[in-house]
Amino acid sequence: MNQREDRTIKVFNIWWWMYVLLTVLVLCAVTFIAKDMPEDMRWRIITVLSIIELIILRIYKYSLRHIRSDYNYFNELPCYLCNQSTLLCIIASVLKDSVLASFCASIGTLGAVLAFVMPDRYNRDQSVFSMQAYGFYGYHGLLIITCLLFCTLGLYMPDPKDCIWSAVITFLLAGIAHIINTVLRKTGLNPVSNYVFTYEPDNIILRKMYDLVPVKLFYMIPVLPIFSLYTFVFFSVLKVLA
Repeated sequence: MNQREDRTIKVFNIWWWMYVLLTVLVLCAVTFIAKDMPEDMRWRIITVLSIIELIILRIYKYSLRHIRSDYNYFNELPCYLCNQSTLLCIIASVLKDSVLASFCASIGTLGAVLAFVMPDRYNRDQSVFSMQAYGFYGYHGLLIITCLLFCTLGLYMPDPKDCIWSAVITFLLAGIAHIINTVLRKTGLNPVSNYVFTYEPDNIILRKMYDLVPVKLFYMIPVLPIFSLYTFVFFSVLKVLA
């Protein structure tokens, strides 16, 4: 095994766990430092971190043109679920909106965790010190931090009755993404546009749903009860821990 292979990030290997541990440590550090600050300051911290997160995302996406031969600007728009969650973190923290905060804390966190566990084909087997690894794992790690800070800083108390909002907002975002996908495909700006996988699924879980209901976008209807149940359980656990 050569030196480059020794430094390749694979799910659950030592380098992958390094990014996970760094994410946990930063979350704990920010929570410890900011938990006793005035409420307005705690909201502002999430806003600032979310903006930094958005900047990292755009730098990462822009850098891909030097890394990937198939780079297409219209396939790097902030329309993926995690990217949407970043924007909603900013809006939620500025407006101090509990509905958006509940979505970020549940589905925003879930989306980032799934990205860690099931990276897409472009982000598998990256060198731990590469720009792509910094962008992908660094960005999603910071997204996990900002989404959970709503809870750890006491700005949003997870309530199981809010679980329906997670599913409703997710499907609404998927609908918007599907419109964008359709426009980009019809105009030829991006013939393979597939934000939020409203066309062909990209992982085994979505593929099973697609096999049951092979209709664009609407095959994702099972997401409504699945995400509602997930959020209910997740918020119930967080409420007990709090």
